[in-house]
Amino acid sequence: MKRLALVAMLGLAAAMPVQAQTVVKHLHITSIPAEVELMNSIAAEFMAANPDIKIELPFLENEAFKAKLTTLLQSADAPDVFHSWGGGVFYEQAAAGVLRPVEDVLSDEAKANIGTAGVSAFTAPDGHMYGVARDVSEVVLWYNKALFEQAGVDPASMSDWDGFLAGVQKFKDAGITPIAIGAKDKWPAHFWWSKLVIRLAGKDGFDAAARGEGDGFAGEDFVKAGDYFLQLSALDPWQEGFLAASYGDASGLFGDGKAAMHLMGDWDYGAMKDNSANKAGIPDDQLGILPFPTIEGGKGDPTDTLGGLGGVLFSKNASDAAVKWIEFFNSPEQQAKYAKEAYYIPIAKGAADVMTNPFKVQIGKDISGAHWHALFFDQALGPNVGGVVNDISAELAGNSMSAEEAAEMIKEAVDDSL
Repeated sequence: MKRLALVAMLGLAAAMPVQAQTVVKHLHITSIPAEVELMNSIAAEFMAANPDIKIELPFLENEAFKAKLTTLLQSADAPDVFHSWGGGVFYEQAAAGVLRPVEDVLSDEAKANIGTAGVSAFTAPDGHMYGVARDVSEVVLWYNKALFEQAGVDPASMSDWDGFLAGVQKFKDAGITPIAIGAKDKWPAHFWWSKLVIRLAGKDGFDAAARGEGDGFAGEDFVKAGDYFLQLSALDPWQEGFLAASYGDASGLFGDGKAAMHLMGDWDYGAMKDNSANKAGIPDDQLGILPFPTIEGGKGDPTDTLGGLGGVLFSKNASDAAVKWIEFFNSPEQQAKYAKEAYYIPIAKGAADVMTNPFKVQIGKDISGAHWHALFFDQALGPNVGGVVNDISAELAGNSMSAEEAAEMIKEAVDDSL
C-alpha cells in the first residue's frame, strides 16, 4: 500500500505543471566583490518573494560596457535592464528605439521615491520616461594627507590654480608622484578638462557651446581650459607610464599610497581599496578631499560640481517583471544597504540618511548645495562629441596637442551633431 501511495504521489507530482519563470537580465558594471555580493543577496531576496521571476546579473567591465552596449541592445541577447549615466547617450538610445517607456508601468510610489530630479534625469526629450535614477555622484580631488605632510605641502595653499601648480612642483621636488591618472581609458583625463571648463566657462557658457552658439567649444574659455590643462601637464605630474594605465591601475596606485592625489568620482573610496595591493587602501584618517582650485576671472560658481545621476534603463523588450524588480531593488529599504556600506549615495528618498562615512556625507552636501551639478561631459554631450572630449583630454594630459586644436575638434564634433 505504501508503494502504491508513493507511486500515486510521484504521478501527481509529474502531472503538476512546473511554474513558468520570467527571466530578467540586469546588466551591471559593478566590480567591487562585496558590492556584487550585496546585489546578489538583494536579487535572492526578491526571487524568494517572487518565484515566478528569475533575476540574472551579467557583468561587463566599464570600458567593455561602453564599447559593446550599442551592438548588444540591437541583438537577441539584449539585457532587460542596464546601467546608464543618462545625458545625451541616453537620448540617442531613446531616439534609436531600443528602449521601453515605463511611465505608465512604474508605480507612483517608485516615482516619488526618486523625486522630481530622478524622474526628469531619465525622461527623454520625447517626454517618455525610460529608466529610473539610482544614485548621485561627484568627481572630487582625493588626496593623501601623509604624502602632503612628507612633501611639506599645505592643502590650503592649493585652493587656487597658481597655488595648485606650486604644490605639484613641491611633490616633484620631494620625489613623490603628484597625481595618478588612468589616461589609457581616456575618460579619467576628461575630468581635468571638464573641471577646468566648469571653472572658466560656467553653466551658461557650457550650455551655449553645447547648442553650437557663437564660437561654441572653440571659444576663449574652452581654449583657456586646454591651456591650463597643458600648464599642469608640462610639470609632468602623472605617474610613470600613465598613458598606458587604466582607471584601475591609477586607482590602485593611489590606494597603495604611491601618488598624492587622484581626481576621481566618489566611487573611488571603495574602488581604490579594492584595487590596492593589500585591499585596504588609504586609512580614513589619512584620506581627504580637496576643493578643485579656483581660477581668477572664471565665470563658474565656486559651488559648481561635476558628477552624475546614474541609474538604469529598460530595453525595448523589457517585461513588466523587469520593472517590478527595479522597483524592489531601488526601494529605500534596499538602497539604504548601499548607503550604509558607502558604495554610493542613493537618490531613493531617505536611503542616504543612514550614511555615516564622512566622505560620502561631505559629497552629498556638496551636490545638494551646488549652483550647477554638471553631468559627466562625455555623457552629457552624447557618444560622438563625448568621445572627442575624452580623446582630446588624453592628448592634453600627454602634452601632445595644442589647446586651440583640442577646442576646434570639439566644436567640429558638435557642429556635425547638430
